Order: sequence, then structure tokens, then C-alpha cells
Amino acid sequence: MSILNPKHYVPMQHHEYSWWNTTKCGRKYLRVFGINKIGTMLTTKCKVSNDYNDCRTDSDWKNDRFVEMMREAWPYFKAYRGRTFVVVLCAEIIESNNLGAILEDISLLHGLGIKFVLVPGTHVQIDSLLVEKGCEPKYVGRYRITDPDSLKAEMDSAGRITQMIQAKLSPGPSLNNIRRHGYNSRSHESVGVASGNFLAAKKRGVVEGVDYGATGEVKKIDVPRIRENLDAHSIVILSNLGYSSSGDVLNCNTYEVATACALALEAEKLICVIDGPILDKMGRLIRFLTLEDADRLIRERAQQSEIAASYVRATGEEDSTKSQNGNGCSSTFQNGVGFDHGNGFWFSGFAIGGQERLSRSNGYLSELAAAAYVCRGGVQRVHLLDGNIGGVLLKELYQRDGVGTMVASDLYEGARSAEVTDLEAIRQLLKPLEDSGTLIRRTDDEMLNALGSFVVVERENHIIACAALIPFYNDNCGEVAAFVVSPDCRGQGQGDKLLEYIEKKASANGLRTLFLLTTRTEDWFVRRGYSECSIESIPDERRKRINRSRGSKCYMKQLLPDTSGIRVNNSFAE
Repeated sequence: MSILNPKHYVPMQHHEYSWWNTTKCGRKYLRVFGINKIGTMLTTKCKVSNDYNDCRTDSDWKNDRFVEMMREAWPYFKAYRGRTFVVVLCAEIIESNNLGAILEDISLLHGLGIKFVLVPGTHVQIDSLLVEKGCEPKYVGRYRITDPDSLKAEMDSAGRITQMIQAKLSPGPSLNNIRRHGYNSRSHESVGVASGNFLAAKKRGVVEGVDYGATGEVKKIDVPRIRENLDAHSIVILSNLGYSSSGDVLNCNTYEVATACALALEAEKLICVIDGPILDKMGRLIRFLTLEDADRLIRERAQQSEIAASYVRATGEEDSTKSQNGNGCSSTFQNGVGFDHGNGFWFSGFAIGGQERLSRSNGYLSELAAAAYVCRGGVQRVHLLDGNIGGVLLKELYQRDGVGTMVASDLYEGARSAEVTDLEAIRQLLKPLEDSGTLIRRTDDEMLNALGSFVVVERENHIIACAALIPFYNDNCGEVAAFVVSPDCRGQGQGDKLLEYIEKKASANGLRTLFLLTTRTEDWFVRRGYSECSIESIPDERRKRINRSRGSKCYMKQLLPDTSGIRVNNSFAE
């Protein structure tokens, strides 16, 4: 930003420029830059209400921001360590200038303990090679007809892309940056990269009179060998070249390979790095979709896309069953990695590659269908990221709200506002804590009157957790009360799910602060961002009703503005 931009700076003297800013706590300060004759910034001063305050240089502000960033990212470091992420790099990104930076970030994340399987797209490179040779790419629907020329182009493209990725992953961290901290080695170990015949496939064959040549369908993923390489700290590159039992090389679909791999490895995430954002009808980024939301969106637009129509056919209600881990639904799984080829998704025409690059014009419905389908199979999170955004992987994975579109199968699963029929179940949850004196006993009338403030978590028709959110709108704050998780379900993350749901509900209702009174559970809430405060900090209306003889301590948390796009039921029952 230009130092002399008159839109931002007001000249004070011939060599000083300044503007008013505001600190996080709302205090205004005047920031003044000294400028020499050639426009170079020399010093920085801060004045608060015309009084001199602590001098702050740009380096100070940068360091503070770094500290904030590290603290925000810290919880994710441990959460992701040892987890497996399957990453699709679409062919357009492979061809772009952004690939190097993306692979550099993957190398960084690999160093933090994340296990990666990379599945690169090749259709752009295949088509380019065919055009160079005077051959025309051939498709039927979304499937490529892989004739001998196309297969040769695919083998050339896959080999070159694999070698290029290996080369770009080889450099380690800059030695200049780490020598000052005692690292004096003149060499470094490059990132280990493994590739091989991890993919068994079978020919698509002749379908409705069309011979697809060497086009293949995924038959099996060699899970033990992939895990062996991941455990040996290597990044695995899984190309879309499959190998048949008769020794043929087959050209499989990139997303079919990635989806089968994510399901077979029971990956934590499937990440699709594509060449644009997922937008709604108004051109705004869709930040979050539940599995149900994604399913509904795809079905609404099924007429616009063969892929979406295939998704609807493959996931029809009559063919859906509960997934093995209880998350979402899935069509029949037969071989553990693929689907029943008589009724499965891929048999129905689920192919992403080639001419599906119409995806950009139809809102990436193909990728959304892949995301929803893999969530049905048990992968909890799918991220659809615009690879043109610098540092998109870091921004998505290590910030609360991210910069892409997340499709999730289990976020807030079962959390909802309480109903009258839940009253007895809530009473049963509260009773042991009321008997022990941890919670204040409520009469039936008090419970019925407060029911509109309760949120419950339901699993398999049983209420397993509950809590109340009591708003104080005049004070822009709310109270968290009666927070209970069934003893049988503790240690499963249900409390975190419930608390986060309540915090988002509070934020959606314009509340800026949450507080709670507790006698025994302060440690749990402190670990989740609540800090002890004075009883005088809470609204007068609530303070007058406190039973001081209980000796309850008060804890409070400031709520950050919610830009995640995650929706909760933000209404309070009358």
C-alpha cells in the first residue's frame, strides 16, 4: 500500500502521515509514520487520545499477528497429526502456476505429521497430447473412450506428472531460516515420495453398444501397501492408471480413484483442490454444507448435470443403507473399496474427468456429488478448495472458518432444540447431578417454562446430552446452564459438539458473550476458552437470583463473529 495514498493518510507536516485506527478493545489511537524525502518509511509512533503511547513498529504488529495465528492454529496441530488426507489435484491446477506453492504447503503439512495420498488429474494433459498428434479426444457422456492413442497419452501424462510432483516435493525448508536456531547441517532429507501399482481395475467394457477400450473402473485399492508407505513417512502418489488381473493398463477416473482410496483408507478428509470456488446462485461462496444440504442441492439441480442425475439414481432412497460407522448413508458396499457394480455409483455413470469441465459452468456439481457420496461412505469431512487462492490449504485447515467449502457428515449430528416430548429424558439426565448438588433442582413447572431454552443431542432416538442457552438481549450476552452429557457417552466429543452448537446459536442471535456458573466443572470449560470473571460482570437480572451460599464461580467467553456459513436453529421457543 502506498505510503502517500491521500485516501488513507492525512498530512500533518511535510514528513509525517497519519490515520486513526481502533484497538480490539475499542480504544482509538493515531498512528503516525515518519517519511523521508524519497517516501521511505522510517519510524512509527502511536498516540492515544493525544497522549503518547507505547511506540509500535511494523515489526511489532507483524510479530503480534504471528503469535495470534499460531495460537489459533495450535489446536489443529495435534488434531491432524497422524491423520490421513486424500488430496485430489485437478488437472487445471496441475497445469497452473499455483501447483508449486500448493505442493510446498503439502510438504510443510507433511512435516507436521499429516499423512498424504495425492491423486493428480490428467485429462487436460491427455487432451493436449492428443491434439498435438492430430487426434481428437473421444467421450461418451462423462467417460473417455480410451483407444491406443489415448492410453499412450495417459501413460505419458501420468508419468510426467508423477515425476514433476516428486521433484517439487524434494526441496526441504530453507536452511538460512533455521541455522540461527542451531541447525547447522549442510544437507537435508527430502520428502519421501512413493508410487506404484496400488490400484487394481477392470475394463469398463462395452456399455449400451459402446466399446470404451482401455477405460477402467476401480476394483480394489491396495490398502496395506499404501499404509506401509504412509507409516514410513512417505507421501503416496496414486495415479489414475489401474492394472487388471490380465496385465492390462487401464485409464481410470481420477475422482473415482480418490473416492475409493479415501473410503478404503478410512481417511480423515478428502480434499479436492479445484480451479474455482463453489458459489451459490447469488455468486457468494458456499462455506459449509451438511450432507443433507449437499444432497438437497444436487437433487434440485439434477437436470443440469449428468453427474448429479447419476448421483440421484445411485443414492435413491430404496438403495440407501446406514454406513458402517453410523455416519450418513451409503449404497451397498461389496468389496470394501468400490461399490456393487450392478447398482453402485460408478456403474451409474459417476465419472469426473474429461468433458465434465463443464463443472465450472454448472457450479461444480460433479465435485459436490463426489463430496456427498464419500460422506455417505463414512469420510467425515470433504473440503472443496479454490487452488488459485494462495496458501489455500493452510488457510482452510488451520483457521476456524476456512476459505473453501466444507461438506460434513457429522457436524452437530443430532443436535436440535428441545421439544415437549424430550422433557422426561432431560429430567433423567439432570437427576444424578441434582441429587449430588452439582445442579440446582428444578420443579416440573420450572422445567416446562425453561424448555424453550434447551438444546438436546439425540442419537438413535435417545437423548444423550442437553444444555440450556438463556439469552439476556439487553446485555448482549447469554447464560449456559444445565450442561449434561450422559455418562455412557462421555469421552466421545458429544460435549464439545453441544457447546459449539450453543455458541453458534448465541452468535446467530447477536449475543457477544456467554457466561456460566459452576462449582465443579470449571476445568472443562477453561480448556474451551472460558475465563473466570467476577459475579459483578453478569447481568443484574441474573445476579439477583444467584444463591451465594453455593459458592459458584463465574466463567465468561467472548464470542467471535461467525463467518463459517454453518447454520443452526437460532430460534428460541416461546
